[in-house]
Amino acid sequence: MAKNKQEKNLKFIKGKNGKPGYYVTDITLNWKRIRRYAGRTKEEAKTYLGKLRIAAKEGTLDEMLNPQKHCDTFGEYSRGLLNSAEWKEKRSASRNERSLKYLNRMFKDVNLSEINPGDVRKYITERRKNGLSPATINRELSLLKSILYAAEYDGLIESNPIRGRRIKRLEENNSREKKILDMKLTDEDLRRLIDCASPYFKPILQIALVTGMRRSEILKMKWNDINFRLGTIYIPKENSKSKQDRTIPIDSYLFNILDSIERKGDYVFMNDYTGERRRDVKEAFKIACKKAGIKSGQREGLTFHDLRHLAAYRIVKLTDIVTASKILGHSTIQMTMRYVHPTEKDKKEAIEKASENLIQSRQNPVNGKNSEALKGVEKQGQIH
Repeated sequence: MAKNKQEKNLKFIKGKNGKPGYYVTDITLNWKRIRRYAGRTKEEAKTYLGKLRIAAKEGTLDEMLNPQKHCDTFGEYSRGLLNSAEWKEKRSASRNERSLKYLNRMFKDVNLSEINPGDVRKYITERRKNGLSPATINRELSLLKSILYAAEYDGLIESNPIRGRRIKRLEENNSREKKILDMKLTDEDLRRLIDCASPYFKPILQIALVTGMRRSEILKMKWNDINFRLGTIYIPKENSKSKQDRTIPIDSYLFNILDSIERKGDYVFMNDYTGERRRDVKEAFKIACKKAGIKSGQREGLTFHDLRHLAAYRIVKLTDIVTASKILGHSTIQMTMRYVHPTEKDKKEAIEKASENLIQSRQNPVNGKNSEALKGVEKQGQIH
């Protein structure tokens, strides 16, 4: 089928550095040879080409080809973006707010069109000097890149200046597990931490250390989520990081702890001053650690999220890896494997149990009949 006049002026180009899609090619309007991006689909491109032809007839082609650039600043645009309903619903909404706080220190009053890779590298250097971890900086860069992609989509900038691999992610050293293990916290240390906590905070610590529930999952827990008859805690998918619901069994110890909490509203843990659910326990955790003689803080000591790690270490030792993964709410077994840290003592005990079950049991006194049977078995080949 022969192409019509419009289709002859459109060509699909993947583009190494530009946007893949349909481009206007081989066309001259008002003595101007035009070649530019027209749209992702052929229909979008046809519409854009039609607008070009109309603009040429009306004498507004120059304005269409070279529109006046908006001078939105990064701070103004990003604030509106994060305030939008779409961005507020993101799982990373609270983290984005924290990241934006630091991004604004360098880019708040900078026009979006003036941000360049050199400025971003300077930002990375400054954050590294301040002792921030590669993981934290990568999250901030991820937000910056997302904001610039949104600005590109809205037509405020021609293209994202740090798109693709123009700014490489920093190599992350996920050594948090090693730091926690290096603290060598004993069960006695953790019991002392619980004893030093304020009355309302004690059950939160106990639940975290036994079940490995995340802080947000505990603080968002409602009385309707607890089935005292079956002895379970239900975590709905909207409260779970993996966006999958799960059920955690509780023993008589946790049953009594939860049953002893005064019911003051829909949520289990309510703030007495505001009448709403508790949203943060950072200060309570810091005070409890100080009283217990345990260092706290991301850089030097223990954080509340580390309690989930400590619970995970214990759970993976007491059950199989699949069951542990289901309890902890991990989306993959690989995530649970991070908490498998066999010590020299663990390995020694494993060998001793294998020896006891396979070899040492044969050293026990046996009657004559069994003794003869064992001799026969010894001569048979073992299948592994």
